[in-house]
Amino acid sequence: MRVELALFASLRRYLPDGGDGHEQTIDLPDGTTVGQVISMLGLPDEPRVVFVNGRHAHDEQPLHDGDRLAVFPPVAGG
Repeated sequence: MRVELALFASLRRYLPDGGDGHEQTIDLPDGTTVGQVISMLGLPDEPRVVFVNGRHAHDEQPLHDGDRLAVFPPVAGG
């Protein structure tokens, strides 16, 4: 299956192709979960905000062909 992956801010450097942008389409086996993608990319074990198709997602959520997975580092502000 093909999934659009978007990594933002400090996480962009973990894109598989090491490109300059923050988005890339990746091929994954059917049934891959959000957590498996995060592990595969080697993202740091720290808090993060994850969305699938614009909705908050958890690590156990399975991905489907055509999904958009977006991962953000924690955001602070006031």
